Amino acid sequence: MLQNMRRIRFVELQLLITALLFFASGYVLTAAARPGSAFTRTAQGLLQLLWPSSLPLLMFVAISFILSWRLPRADQLLLPLVAVLAGLGLLLMARFQPSFKAQGLLTRYGKVADKQTVFVTMGVALLLFMALAPLDRLFIRMQRMSLMDWLKNHRWVWMVIVLLMVAITFVFGEGPPGQDQKLWIDLKVFQFQPSELLKLALVIFMASYLDEYREVVAHGYQIGRITLPPLPHLVPMVGMWGLTMVFIFVQKDLGSALLLFGIFLAMLYAATGKGWYVVVGMLAFAGGSYGLYRVIPRVGERVADWLNPWAQAATSGYQEVQAQYALSAGGVFGTGLGQGSPTIVPAIHTDFIFAAVGEELGQAGALAVLLLFILLMYRGYHIAVSLNGRFRGFEQLFAVGLTSIIAFQAFIIIGGVLRVIPLTGVTLPFLSYGGSSILINFLIIGLLLRISAGRSA
Repeated sequence: MLQNMRRIRFVELQLLITALLFFASGYVLTAAARPGSAFTRTAQGLLQLLWPSSLPLLMFVAISFILSWRLPRADQLLLPLVAVLAGLGLLLMARFQPSFKAQGLLTRYGKVADKQTVFVTMGVALLLFMALAPLDRLFIRMQRMSLMDWLKNHRWVWMVIVLLMVAITFVFGEGPPGQDQKLWIDLKVFQFQPSELLKLALVIFMASYLDEYREVVAHGYQIGRITLPPLPHLVPMVGMWGLTMVFIFVQKDLGSALLLFGIFLAMLYAATGKGWYVVVGMLAFAGGSYGLYRVIPRVGERVADWLNPWAQAATSGYQEVQAQYALSAGGVFGTGLGQGSPTIVPAIHTDFIFAAVGEELGQAGALAVLLLFILLMYRGYHIAVSLNGRFRGFEQLFAVGLTSIIAFQAFIIIGGVLRVIPLTGVTLPFLSYGGSSILINFLIIGLLLRISAGRSA
């Protein structure tokens, strides 16, 4: 009993409890800001306000105890970081919900806060299953290999299956109203976006391929100071990435294309240590982007809105202009939860949720969210570099790729909202509304926890 008590990670547990208190106080402040709100007058009303939205955060506390018992070497600092981000996302969804009703959007989105609670709860359950399920024993008994070996040895299978799912959306898919994109498959319960699985499948494929041919790719033919990998070993990897990009560009989901390209470069650099790969890749992407800018009207429109959204303030630049006003209105410390008007911005619950953070929590709150993502990235990459022995290889590259998914996705959408780069339609991990994105992001954290259990420090 005493030994189990010593295993409990009290620092991480205190951080989780702090996140839960922050979440509860935010809900109370938001409810109190609504005219005629009766939620905060009685204990029963307060309980109705917090339940079941607080269930996912309470599950995090339980997971901390379970990890301390089952996987004491797992990186539990991931949990409070994700708990704060997911809790803030739930809080903002609840804050937006009355405005959705007022704007007549309830029939389309349903009860946004309630659905997001279900998605986050399912995501936390998936995280727990992935981190703690005895999958290694199961796969060793069935196929004489661990879970990681199973993922590694079937890289082509995962890519083909996911690419077929993406192709199905060309025929049966749906997209945003008024646009010709087909991004989702309607499963009635929620809309599933195969491109979310595609980035995970690409990470598995590249981690497996680069682990197998790491030395060959890193030490190929020498031309001056430049090392070129042997063409036969590079073609399958670049070809699979190119096929993935074609599917994304056909779907006109440019945000996912940029995300996949960033993951590709990050993993290639991690495997080879060749910085010129990144330089050449960025130059190639810049050339391709310019070509798309001249050929595809949608890309040209996004670039024009990025350079001067006020010139199209009544049409395509309306979202960017309103987001700038929202960020400006927040000032340093924000208008306060429930006190701003972020729902004037279209798609505030998905693409522009960072603008809502900037308006109601101010520059201080926006900076805090950025720091949370930076710390999450640091912990993920720290897991990769601290692996040793038999875990150094596929697992290391896999951890780099998983962390890069969250890192690049956060950079792309936050950079778009702040007009650092052209806006692309990706969600902000753990904060934005969306079932597929929430589930995949929690699956990523579960995999990182499982990988971190084998690290050396």
